[in-house]
Order: sequence, then C-alpha cells, then structure tokens
Amino acid sequence: MTSPSDSTASSDSTTSRPPYDLATADHDYPPWRGRPHNTILICTHPRSGSTLLGEALYFAGGLGCPLEYFHAGFRPGLAARWAAPGIDDYIRAVHGNRTGPDGLLAVKLFWRDVQELAQEVDPARFAVLDGALPEALSPAVYRDLAALLATIFPAPTFVHLHRRDRLRQAISALFASETGKWREIPESGSGKDGIVPRTEPGLDPEFDVERLDRLIGYADFCHGHWRNLFAAIGTAPHDVAYEQLITDYRHIVGGLFAELGSNAEPPAIRMRRQADARSEAFVLRYLRERATRPTDAAR
Repeated sequence: MTSPSDSTASSDSTTSRPPYDLATADHDYPPWRGRPHNTILICTHPRSGSTLLGEALYFAGGLGCPLEYFHAGFRPGLAARWAAPGIDDYIRAVHGNRTGPDGLLAVKLFWRDVQELAQEVDPARFAVLDGALPEALSPAVYRDLAALLATIFPAPTFVHLHRRDRLRQAISALFASETGKWREIPESGSGKDGIVPRTEPGLDPEFDVERLDRLIGYADFCHGHWRNLFAAIGTAPHDVAYEQLITDYRHIVGGLFAELGSNAEPPAIRMRRQADARSEAFVLRYLRERATRPTDAAR
C-alpha cells in the first residue's frame, strides 16, 4: 500500500492556463448568508469521471456546482478571488458563493482533500491521519472525521464515485499529469469542431511501470478510507461506477437524480473523452511487463 505522496492531482491554479469555466465568477451563485441547508458530497478519486458527473449535476439545475473547492488545484485561485486566505474565511466564502438559491451546496472531495482539510482545521486531533493505512484507523477516528465534515458540509448526502479499472485510471492520471491536459471542454468559435483543450498538451508521457503501480496502490488506499468512513457512520452512499457512467450515461445520471430527489433530465455531455490509442498502448505494455517481470518475492 502506498502513501498520499504517491498521488497525482489536477491543478487549475497555474496562471498560464485558462481557468475551468465553472470556477469563474460567472458561475458563482447569488450571495448566500449563513450555512447551507444541505450538501451533496461526491467522494471520489482523480480520473474517475468526477468532472463529467459534476457537470451533469450543475447543468441539470438545482443540484449545485460540484468542484474540488478544497483541493490544491482549485483552492488558491478561488481563495484569491474571494479574498479568503484562511480556512475559516474560505469555508464561509465557499458557503456564500457556491450555495444555490435553495440552500444546497455540492462539493467534490478526494481523500487527500479530506485529510488536509481536517488537519488544517484541527491539526492535533487529526495528526493520526498522516500516512495511516485504512486498516490502521479505528471506527472512532472515522466518526470524528465525519462529525467534523458535517460542520463544514451540513446534512451531507454521499455519492461514492469510483473507477473499477484501476490500471486505466492510473494511466489517465499519468497522462494528465505529464501533459497538463486535465479535460477537454467545448468553447464556441474555437477550433474546427468547437472543442479545445483547456490546457496546452506537453510532451508525450514516459512509461513508468513503478509509477503506475504507485498510482494504483494510492487509489486503493483512498477508496479504502472512503469505504471505512461510510461503514463507521453507518451510511450507504449513492454508488456510481465510472464504467457505467460513461457507457450508460443517461440511465445512470437519471437514476442518481431520482435518488437525490430531482426529476431533471440528464443534460447533454459537453466533454470529450481523453483516452486514445496512446493510453491503450500503455495498458498493453503494462500488462506485458507485469506478466514477464519477477515478483518481489521471487527475486
């Protein structure tokens, strides 16, 4: 099992790239006073389709604007725009700018974000989270963590978004990290087909089997914590698998909407899927190398 240092995470804070449009002031809600009435928490891991699912909730209307507000990629730019450098001010700013008119806040959370947020708010209490494997933490720690989250995200409804194919997830993370290309979003009047990359692609990524192993292990590490959290607080989250989301989008999204109490129709998809022949070549190469390399025990 790996530690959080093996994570690969997206970033929209680099000034040389256009910001993700849903993170701009154009998509702030009218000012909200006080705490949200309730919250949708998309509990997930990078390269699991969270932007696709988040955009479905947002463009359907009435289901919030789920972004990684507490992730290192989004928070610096938002904190600067909202003049909220400290965590307490920033939490109030997220509530005030991203709670919808009906009192609903929607947020995407990676496990790394949860750990860093908890340690920022109460460092002594949650120092135990540092590098701790899921099996090393007691249910009481997860319950304490859930109680803290509920003070920031009132009346949470949990959606567990995960990807079953951990190898392709790791390869997607490696490609995005190396190229700087985290998503492709349509923009009117841009490009031959109206779709342009939000970031300029970098060099071709270098194949690295050990790095892929670490990324796979880190995804298991994070989802192990998510599952332990849900078990400790006795909740069954709304479960969404990436593979079902992309192959049966309307059915899966429509079903989730119904579970969340909305009769909205799933909106059209505006993103372009980024997997291509290069990433599939990495899949085959990884499988070949893993099949021919001796295991650590046999060395």
